Amino acid sequence: MDYNTAILDAKKEFQDPDRLAEEKEVIKNYGQMFHPDNLDIITKEGFKSFLLIKNNKHWEGIHRQGNLITNDMNRLKRALRVLLDESKPLKERLDFLFPKNKPNFIKGLGRAIVTPILLVVYPKKYGAYNRRSADGLKNVGLEPKFKRGASFSERYIAINEVLKEQAAENGMTLFQFDSVWWRVTDGYTPKIAEEDQESEELSTGFGLETHLRRFLVDNWDKTAFGKKYDLLVEDGEIIGEEYRTNNAGVIDILARDKKNKDWIVIELKRGLSSDAVIGQILRYIGWVQKNKVEKTENVRGIIVVKEVDEKLELALSALKPQMNLSCYSYNVKFSLNEV
Repeated sequence: MDYNTAILDAKKEFQDPDRLAEEKEVIKNYGQMFHPDNLDIITKEGFKSFLLIKNNKHWEGIHRQGNLITNDMNRLKRALRVLLDESKPLKERLDFLFPKNKPNFIKGLGRAIVTPILLVVYPKKYGAYNRRSADGLKNVGLEPKFKRGASFSERYIAINEVLKEQAAENGMTLFQFDSVWWRVTDGYTPKIAEEDQESEELSTGFGLETHLRRFLVDNWDKTAFGKKYDLLVEDGEIIGEEYRTNNAGVIDILARDKKNKDWIVIELKRGLSSDAVIGQILRYIGWVQKNKVEKTENVRGIIVVKEVDEKLELALSALKPQMNLSCYSYNVKFSLNEV
């Protein structure tokens, strides 16, 4: 969808009284909950409720780091106090949470959560920034130019000015304008409700056949992959899931080796023929090699399958001597036990 059409479509969405009421409810309820005066009494359950799209009515998928973020509530409250303290410059606050070339103050508390919190507390001052809006800004030619190595704070401050300018020009609130980006990026789908329950435990594996990629990402630290590889992250947001290349397709999972920082391309066979999955992963490896690899880094590929068939085994045996390509199989476990 082109940019102007996306804006008209988003404006039409918020002409619906119910949708407009949802926006007002979110701003009122969570703006109050996250208000600096109320941070001492914020609870783990309250914070995690904001992360669910059924409650925030807008931001999908941010609930998946909820347990990690709320593991230390005192540290989280400190982070929120810093973030929302308008007596200090925004750059200073963001540099505290996202120190340049250092780990974030709280693992999992990335831009996709921090900026919506800023928005609901200060709805006229701050726009939401995440992978979708980053892709959208780039697609429509509105992404600001940054100097090499710019910090997150520097980039967000410039991006936020663009968001405020575009929202004002089109007579929309920043909450409303954020819905434009879903329309100008590939794979736009209307928001869908998440499950109320927490991520499925790895030990059960229920639903793994259908939701293999999401299951792996949600349970990353519990898998064999999580022990060796880090999911690709930008500004605290996981961007390695369904990583969109500019001309080679969508990589299921893109990660980095914890030790040597090699690039790891992970593809799931789900329904593909053996020939198709081999061709696909080789294409992605080639793209990463051309566009991401620096200096002594390498690219390795991993195929995840339910079971290895003869064709796949033959292809792997021919390719392994020439390149770093491996294969993992998975099992789905589910049982009912009478109590």
